[in-house]
Amino acid sequence: MSTGESDGGEGLLRSIVPPAQVEQVFDFCDAHAWKLLLAVVVVGALPPLLGLRQGYYMTVISEMYLFAILALSWDIVGGQTGYPSFGNMAFFGIGAYTTAILTKDFAVAFPVAMVAAGLLAVAFAGVIGAAVLRLRGHYFAIATLGVLLAAQQVSRIIDITGGASGKILLDVPPGTVFYYLFFGVLVAEMAVVYYLSNTRFGFILNAIRDDEEKATAMGFNTAYHKTAAWMLAALFTGLAGGGYSLFNTFINPQTAYNGAWNVELIAMALLGGSGTVAGPVIGAFGLHTVIEYVETAFVGWQLVMLGLVVVVTVIEFPEGFVGTLREYAGEMEYYKRGGMAAVEDEEVSSDE
Repeated sequence: MSTGESDGGEGLLRSIVPPAQVEQVFDFCDAHAWKLLLAVVVVGALPPLLGLRQGYYMTVISEMYLFAILALSWDIVGGQTGYPSFGNMAFFGIGAYTTAILTKDFAVAFPVAMVAAGLLAVAFAGVIGAAVLRLRGHYFAIATLGVLLAAQQVSRIIDITGGASGKILLDVPPGTVFYYLFFGVLVAEMAVVYYLSNTRFGFILNAIRDDEEKATAMGFNTAYHKTAAWMLAALFTGLAGGGYSLFNTFINPQTAYNGAWNVELIAMALLGGSGTVAGPVIGAFGLHTVIEYVETAFVGWQLVMLGLVVVVTVIEFPEGFVGTLREYAGEMEYYKRGGMAAVEDEEVSSDE
C-alpha cells in the first residue's frame, strides 16, 4: 500500500501531527533507551518520598504497575513470539497462593516467599509448556485457557489453599513496600525484555512469530526458545501474583485466577502495541486509568467499556498505539528512500 493512503488510526494521526516529528521521537528513544529507563526509575521512586504513602492514589498507582507487569509478561509470548496465551493468570494464581501459604502457614519471610512464588511459576511453566507449546494458533489459546481453569479448580478443592473460602492475610507490609515492589519488578522486566529484544534470542522469537516453519528450517531450536519465553513470562507473572496476595490481604480462586483480568491484560498489550516494550506498559496505564474511572463513576459498566475498547482497538489501531506510531513514523524513511509516495508527490508538483 502506498504511503499516500491512510486508514484507521493512522489517518487520524496524520491529521494531528506530521510523521517527521514522530520519527524524531522514536529515533531519540532508540538512541537513549537505557537513559530513559533510568529516568523512569528516578521519577517512579519520587511519589512516596514526596508524601504519597497510603490511600487511594497509592493503591491505584501500585495496581498500574501490577497490570503493566502482567501485560508485558503476556506480550513476551503473545506479542514477541506470536503464541496468544489465555492462561497466564495460572502463573499469577500459583505465585499468589505460594506467598499466601508460605507466609501464613509456615511463617516464611515475605521476600523468600516471593522468590519461591516466581520459581514455582517457572517450574510449572516448564512442565506445562512441554505439552501446550506443541500446539499453535487457536488450539494453543484454548489449551492455555484449559490450564488456567484446571489450576483454578485444583486451588478450589485442596485444603492447603483454603478451598473456595481462600485465605485472609492480615500481617502484611505497608503500602509503600508494594509500591516499590511492583515498580521494581516492572523496571526489571522492561530492562530484561528490551535487552533480549536486541539479542539473537529476541530475533529468534520474532522469527517464530513471523514464520515458525521457516525459523525451524533455518536451524533454530524453536521448541527451546518458545519454552524459554514462556518460562520468562511465568517468572514475572508469578512474582506479580506473589506480591498481590499480601497487597490485597485476601486470596481465593476467583481473585487468584481472575477471569476479567485475564482479558484485561491481553487488551492492555494489544491497545498499547504488542511486540514492543513500551506498548504493553502504556496500554496498562491507560486502560487501567479508564477502568478505574468507569468503576467509580459508572458502577457495573467496566466490562462493557473493556469490550468497546477491544473492538475500537482492533478496528482503528490493529497495531496498537506504539505500533501505529512506528508504522506512521516509517513513512519518513519511505520518503527518504524515494518510495512511490515521493514519486506521486513529485508528479503532483510538476502538474501544478
